[in-house]
Amino acid sequence: MAGNFGLLEALGLGEREIVTFVGAGGKTSALICLARELMDAGKRAVVAPTTKMLLSQLRQLNEPVIAAATDDLTQAVGARLEKENIVTCGRAVNGEGKVMGLNAADVRALAALDADYVLLEGDGAAGALLKVPAEHEPVVPPDTTLVVTVAGLRALGRPLAPPFVHRFQQAAALLDRTVGSTVTAEDMAVLLLHPRGGRKGVPEAARWTVLLNGAEDYELLRQARDIAARIIEGGGARVIVGAVATPAPVRQVIVREGGTVGIVVLAAGAGERFGGGKQLLLLAGRPMVRRVVDITLAAAEGEVVVVLGHEAGKVAAALAGLPVNLVYNPNYRLGLSTSLQAGLTALGPECRAALFVLADQPGITPAVINKLIGAYRQGDKKIIVPVYRGRRGNPVLLDRALWPQVMALQGDVGGREIIRACPFEVQEVEVDCPGILRDIDTPADYRAWLKKEDKNPLF
Repeated sequence: MAGNFGLLEALGLGEREIVTFVGAGGKTSALICLARELMDAGKRAVVAPTTKMLLSQLRQLNEPVIAAATDDLTQAVGARLEKENIVTCGRAVNGEGKVMGLNAADVRALAALDADYVLLEGDGAAGALLKVPAEHEPVVPPDTTLVVTVAGLRALGRPLAPPFVHRFQQAAALLDRTVGSTVTAEDMAVLLLHPRGGRKGVPEAARWTVLLNGAEDYELLRQARDIAARIIEGGGARVIVGAVATPAPVRQVIVREGGTVGIVVLAAGAGERFGGGKQLLLLAGRPMVRRVVDITLAAAEGEVVVVLGHEAGKVAAALAGLPVNLVYNPNYRLGLSTSLQAGLTALGPECRAALFVLADQPGITPAVINKLIGAYRQGDKKIIVPVYRGRRGNPVLLDRALWPQVMALQGDVGGREIIRACPFEVQEVEVDCPGILRDIDTPADYRAWLKKEDKNPLF
């Protein structure tokens, strides 16, 4: 997982957290995925259920510590933590091969051990993709700091019935729908937002995040983005779109609602001409990618999407704390076109246009971005390009009507192909910014940047 963009970065975990996973459609896989990422990162964690959980599932990480109801579980777990970074545990195993869950006192005692995280599974789903909790669930300890509600995107288009929906009768009642009717994106959003659905049992002081799992193609990503927009609008703070059983467990992180013009920062490339790690180059004490994103945030009033690829985990860490939506492009090695497509898929349905910003152009300014967006809103052209002293540069804005052409591109080609194919749709906008022509591709470019006087101290 080194360098990948995983749940550890996507969840925005702080120090010494108690994380409870609930829901369906990959909840156990998500818990195991996070535990393995923590192990790779050298962190220490205790993993346990608060309800019944198959012993075989805990064994996917290691052999669990099992204690009888009256035994001191904490002491045994503490002893294992002195030897191993990840310790799984639970109470006695029943005749069905299931580990009995911990109570609130157990969790509080485990949290006091010398471990960075306690990861809990708070309910069961009988293998379903979507669920509504029963009266007795989920079991979320009051000391939980983060609740992650999981839903499987493959439930979309399926009947509101077993085996796809667990507690399907309760789900139908909450939706005021007929059992067996087709599950829609709106249905999933409603169930996840409902206080007796996905938000049930979340402690008042805890953060709440939704994980939409199984996004392994563009259509599911598009539907996930629609669900996420509804959840954010309904008061959710963070939605993760992922495929936790794959080598690329996180595809998008959405923390911000969109606007009529979305900004896509392209930061996925390996920077081979530079020798790698280009996005993380320091400029005035900040990684270059963060400087560029800071510029877009100073200008943008809507959604900013950053496309990640090479060293995605490190780039995501460099952007920690910024109100941007992250999308991981697992196909970034196939060329620029794949990052354009990943960025467009990540934008909300309300976006009428996308402005593509290059992460290696730190010389652009908020004024340039605002001028391009203003020209689009006031004119009738579908392509807006900046011009400095007669030369076209970047960033480039494309109207939604042209997005199907972008989605059809292949290989290492970008917006120039669209501009070449639609010359009568191009509006040039004169700007007083040489930065639209300058990118940092080589070590010589970087040295030249460091030598020149920075005429924009705000950024």
